[in-house]
Amino acid sequence: MSSRIQLLLASRSKQALADLVAKLGSNHGYDVKLRHIENGHSDPLYGLSFVPDVVVMVLAERGHHDLTELTKEQHALRPPMIVVAEQGDAQTMRLAMQAGARDFLPGPLGTEDLVASIERAAAQKIKAQAPSGSVIAVVNAKGGSGATFVASNLAHVLHSVSKHPTALVSLDMQFDSLTQYFDMALKHGLTEVLESAADLDTVALDAYLTHHESGLRLLAAKGENSFDNRIDQSAELGILLDKMTRQYERVVVDMPRRVDSFTRPVLDRATRVVLVVQQTLSHLRDATRMLQMFNHHGLRNEQILVVINRFEKDAPLSLEDVQGALQGIQIATIPSDFRTVAESINVGVPMYEHARGSSVTKSLVNLGVTLGGRSIKSGGLFGKAFSNLLRKEHGRESA
Repeated sequence: MSSRIQLLLASRSKQALADLVAKLGSNHGYDVKLRHIENGHSDPLYGLSFVPDVVVMVLAERGHHDLTELTKEQHALRPPMIVVAEQGDAQTMRLAMQAGARDFLPGPLGTEDLVASIERAAAQKIKAQAPSGSVIAVVNAKGGSGATFVASNLAHVLHSVSKHPTALVSLDMQFDSLTQYFDMALKHGLTEVLESAADLDTVALDAYLTHHESGLRLLAAKGENSFDNRIDQSAELGILLDKMTRQYERVVVDMPRRVDSFTRPVLDRATRVVLVVQQTLSHLRDATRMLQMFNHHGLRNEQILVVINRFEKDAPLSLEDVQGALQGIQIATIPSDFRTVAESINVGVPMYEHARGSSVTKSLVNLGVTLGGRSIKSGGLFGKAFSNLLRKEHGRESA
């Protein structure tokens, strides 16, 4: 492997540790630390000032007791563990697996088997730590275009319809802009989470987020002061986004209308950027300026999707006008339906739950698919009916 594996060897037996070091030899290329577990805590990680990449635990006296104690720990939050035991009986193996061991090596132990097990465990950790989710940034081209409405309902659709575990984050540090769309209070605020970002494990991160009844996770400001009075937390935001994309398949970010040091970590990680506009010349001018800023930051046109919110076919500025002005940019539309949308926001119920058959909801579902969401399965009465509605709507728009 390209970097040195930080390896912790742990046992209640000093002789077992010495034998293990001798078996590895001096040319293994690992950064080896030893932990002699004495009477007291059974966990080899207890009190350590670092987290190793792999733990090799050699059972000695009290081996079954130590494994039983380890079954009480949160295995998903710990580095991969290999258990080495002189006696490879079924009961010991079963306890090792229950304690979260990735591998069980009965004696006599060979160097080749030990090294292969360590390499596999380290590779599994690297794979688990690699970001697997995608970041979708949503931003207004001009104030009041409806980016928060789009971000909130897009995130809800991705989670509830496409079945992607999804988190929704608002970076507006002055206003709690998300809770009105979901009729709920936040458990923790964005500032609090950013301050703890470096120390958050998977359980703590999920606990910090507010859980909507649909399963969607929410994070936004909670009574914070203006960002202008705060220190730069862009590094912490980058750390937080990396952890969120390892935990959730989709992270939708409702971004403030600016490109600066604080929003840069979002744009650096964004798979797609949704720029929300309306059908006016002033919106179009600002959209053109935002696109120039995105391109200057390094975003490609194919990463950007312009969404015309409150779209009207008979508006003075037509869809063709927008397409002509924003050549090379993919464009989607969300139709105007002020009454239904206002009702959804006022009662704090997302559009997919409030008015599932409305044209706005169908456009939001289509938007989710365009941005990498899974489409509705055709099986079942509702799935077929909804798919037919989408096909009819698409046929009318194409006519």
